[in-house]
Formats: sequence, structure tokens, C-alpha cells
Amino acid sequence: MFTRRVFFAVLAAAATTGLAAADDGKMTFEIYTDKSNEFRWRLKDGDKSLATSGQGYAKKADCKKMCDNFVKDISKYTFEVYESKDGYRWRLNAKNGNNVGSSSGGFKTKADAQKAADAIKAGAKNAKVVDTTAKK
Repeated sequence: MFTRRVFFAVLAAAATTGLAAADDGKMTFEIYTDKSNEFRWRLKDGDKSLATSGQGYAKKADCKKMCDNFVKDISKYTFEVYESKDGYRWRLNAKNGNNVGSSSGGFKTKADAQKAADAIKAGAKNAKVVDTTAKK
């Protein structure tokens, strides 16, 4: 009985940090239009948002290209874990230092943030890119 409680506690903790979502192989890069009418992406697993774009894009093609780049080889980008007011977060940086993505929420520990980043590194290569915008 105790073992089952521990298992479900670990599973619940992983789900709240995005680890369970990132590990199931069903990630989707969703392209959408923001309030400023710019294109953005968010990395999702089902209804759970795991990451968001670091910027808006004037052209949908540029936003899609960034998503395609992540799927093709996310290892070309650097994950940086940092402390924030709500715990720890991670951000994804391009080689030129530009922030191109961020965690959707905070994590209690630095290790949890790093595990979430590692899970996204492993899962992004299988993600689908879905355009949810009206044709522009």
C-alpha cells in the first residue's frame, strides 16, 4: 500500500512539473496568432502547455521555420535554467544569445526545471507542427 502511494505521489509531482506530459511522445508545436496579430508557437502535450515562444513573428513562415528547426535538431539550442520569483524556470537560447523559447511555468527546484528541459530535448524531435491560425 505504501509503495502505491509513493508511486502516485511521484506521478502527480511529475505531471505538475511537465515531466509526464513531455515523456509520452505526443508533443505538438501549435502555431497561433496573439493579441498583437503576431504569430507565436507553444509546445503542448494534449491540453498542457510546456513551453512558449520567446517572441512574436510578423510572418507565419518564420514562426513555422523555428518550430521545424526544433523538431529537426533542438540540440543546436541551449537550455538555460535560472531562478525566478516563482521558483526555477528554463529558457531556450539560440547560438546568437536570443531567447527563442521559455518554460510555461515555474518549478520548485532547479533539478525539476532541468529534468523538464531534458524531457523536451528528448521529445521535441517527434513533435508535430500544427497551424491553428486563419490563413494570412
